[in-house]
Amino acid sequence: MQIKRFHESDMRRAMRRVRKALGPDAVILETEETDTGVEITAAVDYDHAAYQRELESRKPQMPASDIETTQDWLTERGDAQDEAAQPTNWQFVEKSVDNPANLEIIALREEMKSMRALLEQQVSRLVWDDKARRTPEVTRIMRNLTGLGVTPDVVTELTGDIDAAAGIGDSWTSTLRSLVDRIPVCENDVVTDGGIFAVIGPTGAGKTTSIAKLAARYALSNSADDIALVTTDTFRIGARAQLQTFGEILDTPVYQANDAQSLSDTLTNLAHKELILIDTAGMGAHDLRLAREMAMLGDAEQKIQALLTLPANLQTGALQEIADTFAVANPVACILTKTDEASTLGGIFSVLMRSGLPLAYIANGQRVPDDFHLAKSRQSWLVKAAVEMMHKQEFPITDEYLAQQFSEEALNEYA
Repeated sequence: MQIKRFHESDMRRAMRRVRKALGPDAVILETEETDTGVEITAAVDYDHAAYQRELESRKPQMPASDIETTQDWLTERGDAQDEAAQPTNWQFVEKSVDNPANLEIIALREEMKSMRALLEQQVSRLVWDDKARRTPEVTRIMRNLTGLGVTPDVVTELTGDIDAAAGIGDSWTSTLRSLVDRIPVCENDVVTDGGIFAVIGPTGAGKTTSIAKLAARYALSNSADDIALVTTDTFRIGARAQLQTFGEILDTPVYQANDAQSLSDTLTNLAHKELILIDTAGMGAHDLRLAREMAMLGDAEQKIQALLTLPANLQTGALQEIADTFAVANPVACILTKTDEASTLGGIFSVLMRSGLPLAYIANGQRVPDDFHLAKSRQSWLVKAAVEMMHKQEFPITDEYLAQQFSEEALNEYA
């Protein structure tokens, strides 16, 4: 283990020297304020050989007279044994160290890992506190964005251009405006000119209800006779029945396709229809049938455009997995569903900004078609709803959590 001490006038310069001298894997063992600044003790690379040497230095060093006395005492008791046959305690320790499977060594390594994690956590907190002291307005906005549910990478992107001289209210307002502007949305109503659209997404995302809302929305400005509904979902019990119910309400026929050929034939027979909406089977990201379903859409003779449903009530990781999994279908836009059931909306903002997938529609309820809106006219509403959700949160965003989330970004400032 290589250990060094660094003396600097402030924490920022000291951290820069640590990273330059010991690299990014260095851990801080101790920090101390001095009359001239700060002193940091840092270490890197656990050296097994060095540890053995340390054990060697700890061997009992008995004077020769004491050794003779001890041997005489053992002889009198009849306990003296061959040294080679019965090693001393420190010899046993050496052999244990040489054995990687030894439980004591494994425990020692685990303890060192725990110590490293603890030290990294402390360093992250020190760096975050230093950043909060230097740029309090930026860190306040980072806290707010994190409260919205926005991921750290997007938070860093949004706060990168904050004017430190701006007022508190102005900075937060401008950041929210920037968030609104960066959410990708469709400029027009995607289905207003008709076409063939397949609504895709995982189970329970609200695909069938979204199709009913799309059909009802189109029927308000056109004719229901120009609409046809098709289902390829042969897996769920009652899947067609649900779509059939919506079709009866809208006075729109419903058809079923079991494979790529039957889908092509069905679409050929419906060529006179202006708008055809296809309800697909809901599947998880790891469902082996997903590839078959996507291949069915791709193998059809007609051009089918995909609309991806993203349920807002899922965690960010699950939303990102949905976006990544269904990207194979090349969706032209997405439909944000279940916003009325969400506790945060920052995750969906992050996923949309990362993927660049434009948002076409927002659903905030079950009513058809009332709870269905164009995303272009609802961007500000969406961000405002996210802020309101943030204010209702029961658990505050702590400094420890922020330090953990933004430690890498903060440390880069010292590089």
